[in-house]
Amino acid sequence: MKPLVRVTQLEQLRRYLSGRYDYMTEQDVVDAVTGGFRGNDRTAVGTAFHSIVETGRPACRRVEGGRAFDIDGREVTLDVAQCRVALDYRESLSPVAVHEQRTWMDYGPVVVTGCADVIDGLELRDVKTKFAMPDDGDYLDSAQWRMYCEMFGAWTFHYDFFVFDGYRQEQHHADVRGLPLHRLTPPLTCHAYDGMEDDNRRLVREFAGWAKARGLWDKLPLIDEARLPG
Repeated sequence: MKPLVRVTQLEQLRRYLSGRYDYMTEQDVVDAVTGGFRGNDRTAVGTAFHSIVETGRPACRRVEGGRAFDIDGREVTLDVAQCRVALDYRESLSPVAVHEQRTWMDYGPVVVTGCADVIDGLELRDVKTKFAMPDDGDYLDSAQWRMYCEMFGAWTFHYDFFVFDGYRQEQHHADVRGLPLHRLTPPLTCHAYDGMEDDNRRLVREFAGWAKARGLWDKLPLIDEARLPG
């Protein structure tokens, strides 16, 4: 049995250790490990958008001007035009594209798991809903695409950004009806490179050392690596 770590947890630690993010605290990383982060209005909106991309017909109900989604007890409301953006994106993908595929890989001290939004041959796509223009550097430096390229055996990883213009937390919360939503084109594309696997293992070792030093190692769930799929 080995501790199980999510790619999102590794990325949280990478961001904290980089010192580049004033809003990122060590407690944020601890919450990512212990389950202290329960999501917010923006992550709930993103989950609703993802559900349309994933299934084409997610559970929802009609409301004035759009559709309402129950996301872990939080009501999220999108307008018809925003739902259409998600459906158009889904329909633009290859007919053989696979949605929401999870994988696991044994990295020595831990098993790492991650879930790809879209797998299309040797290419991966990740859907990001944003509420301001994204900083490309945040994603080029990310551990996510490096880990996923190795874990899924992909050569190319695309970040597809969808931006809600004019979002204000105090005004909109999880009801984003009426906000323009547009897809940034072209996507931000990252490619696998020589030495990427070594970078991934270095981050895993950093995470293991940090978790042990902070008394969190025993709080990680366990998985039987001998029974990993594939």
